[in-house]
Amino acid sequence: GARCIDRARSIRRLERRTMPLEQALDALNLRRVTVDEKTGACEVSFRWTQRSLSPMGIFWGGVQLAWGFALVHYIFYGLFASIFIYAYGRHDWRVLAACVAAIALYLPSFLDGSEFKLGRPWDALRTHPIWALSQAYFPARLIRTTPPLDPEKKYVFGWHPHGILILSRIHVYGGVWETLFPGVDVRVLGASPMFKVPGCREICLWMGAVDAGRKTAERVLRAGKSMAVYPGGSVEIFDTDPNSRETRCHLTRRKGFVRLAMAHGASLVPVFVFGEKRCYRRLNVPSKMRHWLLRTLKIPLIVFWGRWFTWYPIASPQTVVFGAPIAPPALETGTTPTETQVDELHARYTAAVVELYEKHKADAGYGPEETLKIV
Repeated sequence: GARCIDRARSIRRLERRTMPLEQALDALNLRRVTVDEKTGACEVSFRWTQRSLSPMGIFWGGVQLAWGFALVHYIFYGLFASIFIYAYGRHDWRVLAACVAAIALYLPSFLDGSEFKLGRPWDALRTHPIWALSQAYFPARLIRTTPPLDPEKKYVFGWHPHGILILSRIHVYGGVWETLFPGVDVRVLGASPMFKVPGCREICLWMGAVDAGRKTAERVLRAGKSMAVYPGGSVEIFDTDPNSRETRCHLTRRKGFVRLAMAHGASLVPVFVFGEKRCYRRLNVPSKMRHWLLRTLKIPLIVFWGRWFTWYPIASPQTVVFGAPIAPPALETGTTPTETQVDELHARYTAAVVELYEKHKADAGYGPEETLKIV
């Protein structure tokens, strides 16, 4: 009784605080949704309009800069906290005591193993309209080439290429995923080191990421959820070259996600990202050093920078295209797919990725000199 009433009042107070913010963001008119009535295809696009160039729009542009700058450097949150503790804690025992208490309170969350389960998504943040500020910055455009997918089925979305910081993930936040794929609950497989860094760990979990280990992936699919994977993995980071006219996707030997999809009856959905490679400049690091770090410590070493020599990306239009789902062959209960079956489905999927690239590259701003190489 009384507890429910108090909770209802709290929700109403929260709505009163958040509605003006959401209304202000909606007033910028940054987002467009168009649906093809004949094919069922859907496009979500973002752009700054004349209304967004008003004094209020300029204000929100500053908000976007601060928001985006803080967000893109999330991997350094733990480092910043350590510097703060060292700089102030050693001179003031009260600051040190407060920091120690904060760490003690944080440890249970850090050690709870959420990344090996179904994650810890924070839907209110992931679907908040503030993401439209970042989506309009590039600007972004997302295209679903098919009618809405059946939410009762499971899917494995394969994203290509990986990119340096996977900026394309930002474009499905703010309710965009729910617009394109209503009812499809998805988890993103992320590299294990991302969950070992304080701050970075929370951002990943809140945005729906889980550990990329096979056991975790199987747990996600057994729970009836879909998942997003980056088959090229960290090695594709080194192939992200803004000056190259060749886009390289490491896919020839990447068959684990295909085998996993077949074992759990999940359809494969190819996804191609255009334009992300132009968001950063990079310095070539000696290959022997890179390979040793990646093989030994699972850390991709790459020196790159965006605007002002930071990780804040250079504005470059990005187009994300979702292809048609490829259904796996039916397997008898208790059986595993044969290598021949895996190879056949993998070949179909690879052909679909190439077709997606060739069909949409011109519309995404790639010239005829741009090519895709599957390695």
